[in-house]
Amino acid sequence: RLAAERERVATLFFYGVVLLLAYLLFSIFAPFLGPLGWAAVLAIFVYPWHERLARRYGTARAAGLSTLIVTVLIVVPGLLLLTAFVRESGAALSHLDRDIMAKQLAWLERMWQRVQVFLPGTPQMDLGSLVDDAISRAGAFLALRAGGLLADIVVFFFQLFVTLLALFFLLRDTGAIMRAMRQALPFDDVRRERIIRQTRELVYASVASALLIATLQGLAGGVLFAILGLAAPVFWGVVMGFFALLPFVGTWVVWLPASIWLIATGHVTRGVVLAVIGATIVGSIDNFLRPALLSGRARMNGLL
Repeated sequence: RLAAERERVATLFFYGVVLLLAYLLFSIFAPFLGPLGWAAVLAIFVYPWHERLARRYGTARAAGLSTLIVTVLIVVPGLLLLTAFVRESGAALSHLDRDIMAKQLAWLERMWQRVQVFLPGTPQMDLGSLVDDAISRAGAFLALRAGGLLADIVVFFFQLFVTLLALFFLLRDTGAIMRAMRQALPFDDVRRERIIRQTRELVYASVASALLIATLQGLAGGVLFAILGLAAPVFWGVVMGFFALLPFVGTWVVWLPASIWLIATGHVTRGVVLAVIGATIVGSIDNFLRPALLSGRARMNGLL
């Protein structure tokens, strides 16, 4: 009886150690899961033209060339965009100078006073104080984030290095990886090949339809802001691209308030042009490109 109790304790201790080691192993690999996932997505996305390079130059050279092309076409413009975004984020905030805002708010305050005359029950509202408070909150948030900016940059470049390194090996060893996956999937040949094909199409569709369309919408919005002479076009273009990724939101979250603000502050023509082009071109890129990109490919729920 005592021996059985000892054996049970030893078994529990053994499984406890195994679980602890599994948790520690996961903790070690956790920082790499994001970069490895993006490397897999990029590998699926670039594999069609990598396959053509592999037939000409061999798998190793083709993997190096494909990784180099991805770096030049995606990473380098992305880093330049990130640099401009960080630089213009300060300009976007500094443009909201309190003295300038006070002058531009005079027209709105006069209109609000007229509304209060006709509607006596309208609540009192100090627009200048509201804007001043918003600027102060934004400045405090940016100051708080500035402290961790250096650490974020270091982590970003580390993850970028891991992504590109993993991309090279995924492309070089695609044949071995796919053979291992086919052996691991517990399905018949027809169903297994269909699952692999649908997974590839799903990743391609999500990358192409979401990231590419959001990039084009952000680019179009930024160019529109630059043409109309609005401050920090790169910053607001990136913001519009981010909102374009979110379902039921879109770029109008940026260009619509900007057009209303231009009209309210006396720049009627620029405000109308921004609203019209934002609605007809920037906002409708999604409606034209998404059906073309997803034509014949996997359908997926909007939440996914």
